[in-house]
Amino acid sequence: MLLKLPLIGLLALLSLSPPQSQADEIAVLKRQLQELKTQQSAMERDLQAIKAILQEAQAQGADPFVNKSIDLAGGQTRGNASARITLVEVSDYHCPFCRRQTLQTLPQVLTEYVDSGKVKYVFLDYPIAQLHPDASRAHEAASCAGDQGKYWQMHDSLFTNAPARDTAHFTAQSKALGLDEAMFGACQNGGFHAAAIRASVERMQQLGVGGTPLTLIGLTPAPGAPMKVVSSIYGARPYADFKSAIDAALAEAR
Repeated sequence: MLLKLPLIGLLALLSLSPPQSQADEIAVLKRQLQELKTQQSAMERDLQAIKAILQEAQAQGADPFVNKSIDLAGGQTRGNASARITLVEVSDYHCPFCRRQTLQTLPQVLTEYVDSGKVKYVFLDYPIAQLHPDASRAHEAASCAGDQGKYWQMHDSLFTNAPARDTAHFTAQSKALGLDEAMFGACQNGGFHAAAIRASVERMQQLGVGGTPLTLIGLTPAPGAPMKVVSSIYGARPYADFKSAIDAALAEAR
């Protein structure tokens, strides 16, 4: 019931609580408001970055990634390894638009194309420090969970929950997934995957990726070879945009 009250009404109600309860509840409310402000600021920064990239692409009059080759080294994969088409998602766990795409659009893409064996899916790490200074730790956490065979479970947890930024958050998520806590803690605190994450970021920068999420589509390359891009989708776009691009690539691959 409290959630339906206007903010002013909620504060008034809290003022009627006992002193200790009042202080605790107001502290919680302030923290939640601060988290909302932080998320809003992150979305505004990401939106500006995406707008700049789209404007540049429009000025050039062509997809800036078509015919470029992307190194898929270190990418996490799902689906049929022999699929003719590969869909690559370049993403950041702290990017609100990446979260929106993962939760709202990607499930249908996975069901229709990846789980059916038509398309191979690859996830590439691209935590953008200028926008999300703590994101790299989340990417390391996913890789550390992957060492215990639960990469995708941690991947989903990181996108489903509020952005994890400190040890307490990662520890709680590792417990929920049933990971060996000592092994997970040693992996993350020791920075076992930090170099691989940095290498992925450098490759994306060299490719000219300026924002996330970015989806690249191309013919599935031979193992170890780079993928040649045939089309790209910038930002959290509706499913129809993905379907159109994927179907076009599948038709060309026949």
